[in-house]
Amino acid sequence: MNALHFFKPDLLWLLPLCLLPLLSYGVKQFSYAGLEDWPKDRVSELLRWGVRIIAVLALASLVIASAAPFTEGGTISRIGKGAEIVIVLDRSGSMSESLEEQDPVERARGKMKISRIGAAREVLLKLMDQRPGDTFGVVVFNASPIAVAPLSADRELARAALKSAEANSSGFTAINRALEMGLDYFDDRPYTATRLILLVSDGDTKIKPEDEKILKQRFKDTQAQLMWIYVHTGYDFSLEYEEDISKEEGAVDPNVALNSLFRSMGMPYQAFEVNSESGLQRAVTEIGKATNKPTRYEYRLPRQDYAVYCYLLSMILLGILFWLKRIEIKAWRK
Repeated sequence: MNALHFFKPDLLWLLPLCLLPLLSYGVKQFSYAGLEDWPKDRVSELLRWGVRIIAVLALASLVIASAAPFTEGGTISRIGKGAEIVIVLDRSGSMSESLEEQDPVERARGKMKISRIGAAREVLLKLMDQRPGDTFGVVVFNASPIAVAPLSADRELARAALKSAEANSSGFTAINRALEMGLDYFDDRPYTATRLILLVSDGDTKIKPEDEKILKQRFKDTQAQLMWIYVHTGYDFSLEYEEDISKEEGAVDPNVALNSLFRSMGMPYQAFEVNSESGLQRAVTEIGKATNKPTRYEYRLPRQDYAVYCYLLSMILLGILFWLKRIEIKAWRK
């Protein structure tokens, strides 16, 4: 059985005052001859003390109700399949380039295929339609991140945030700050489902060692996992290419280095390389399978409030006192 707690325990110091009815009956005294020689009326004596006890209980129930008694609800284990997904979408200038390889002649004629951000946006909108049990939040970034939709069940807000995302070149791509902002969405929330940071980006950036330590700790604290949809054309290097592949001797491709960094941070991590809209759809399908795994979590039950029962008891007892007052003999008949 859960222990009883009080929201305002200081009010319990008033309980000794509830004994006042036992010290004074509060009934008007009449000047009549003594009745000491009469036989004792047991019924009247019991009734008189009964009224006093009812008054004590009525006052005590009011004091206890004012102190707001309650018991903690406790926790129960539940199993769910919904995921909390924060989409971190890159809107840097390179995301406006074509997702697929394109004939130079068509490019010269101005016949551009779908952009990387356009393809990602369409597939992510389909993802929301396919997963009604998930909650979504959206962060977009280029040189700085912007929280455009909070993590909630409001699908229309998240969809509007994705539809409005357009590529805009403004220098450095702040991928580490965008990931930190996405992880901030999980703060002060109970762990009720799989937590996923879905990074959609073409990379081409670096994370400083000091920022790496912060990200690693934040992923650990929030118990979130990371999935990177690496959108690129066939001309870009594969993430699996682990050798020095830059023209400068001793340098490593930034996306290969970024992939290796994510792998070394200790959180659950997967990367999907896509260079076509169909490939992007397949990556999202795999992500859906990964986040459909049952999740066991502790659900905190609401606390049980007992003040209302104390108030109800006091009303009943006061009603009895009023009724007894109505039938009380006001004065001796002459």
